Amino acid sequence: MSESASGLAGAKAGILGGIFFAAAVGLVNWGLLEAFSSATLQALSTISYCSGTNGAQNCLSTLINTNIPTLAVLQGASGILFGALYGMYFEFLPGEGYRIKAAAMGMAMLIVLLFFGLAGITIDRTQQLIMYAVDIVSMAGFVVITAHFYRSYTREVKFESPNPGRLKITVDGKNYTGKTKTLSLHSNHTVRAPSESGAFHQWLVSGGVAVLDAKSFETTMRVDGDGLLKIS
Repeated sequence: MSESASGLAGAKAGILGGIFFAAAVGLVNWGLLEAFSSATLQALSTISYCSGTNGAQNCLSTLINTNIPTLAVLQGASGILFGALYGMYFEFLPGEGYRIKAAAMGMAMLIVLLFFGLAGITIDRTQQLIMYAVDIVSMAGFVVITAHFYRSYTREVKFESPNPGRLKITVDGKNYTGKTKTLSLHSNHTVRAPSESGAFHQWLVSGGVAVLDAKSFETTMRVDGDGLLKIS
C-alpha cells in the first residue's frame, strides 16, 4: 500500500512537471519550425510524399498542427510515468534530497525521450542542437516542479531497530527495517514488531511521526511530517 501511495503521489507531481515540459518543448519546437520555415520547406520538398504543388507546405502544416501536439501528449504521459517511478523507487535513486533524486529520474526520462525520438521534431543540425538545449532546460524545470510537489505530498520517515536481525519493523505488512521511506502526508499505517522474541519494549518516535500505542507491538503510525520510528 505504501509503495502504491508513493507512486500515486509521484504520478500527481509528474502530471504538473510533465505539463510544463511538454508545453515548453512544444512551444519552442513550433517556433523553431516557423522561424526556419524556408529551410524546413526545402528539406521537406526532397521527401517523396511531400513533393508536388503545396506538398511541402502541407507536410509542414502536419508537423505543426498534428505531430507536435501528439509529441506533447506523449511527453506529458512520460512525465506521469516517470513521476510514478520516482515515487515508487525514491529510496533507491542516487543522491540525497528530493531534487537530486528527481534529477536522476529526469535524466532517465530525457534519455528515453531522445532514444525514441520524442524530444522534438527537427529538420537540420542547427534545429537539433537548439532543441537539445531546450530539452535540457525544460527537463530542469520538470525536475524542480516534480520534486517540489512530491515533497508537498509526502514526508520522509526513517525506521530504526537496535537488532535488525531479530527486531524487524513491518509497515503495512512490508519490512522497512533500517530504511528511509517517503510516505503520504497525513497518512496512517499499521506498524508491527515481533512479539514472540520478548525483546520489544516500546516504540520511540520523533519529528512528525506518532503512534497510537507506544507499548503495543502492533499499532497505528501517523505521519504528519518528517520523522523517526524506532524500536526500543
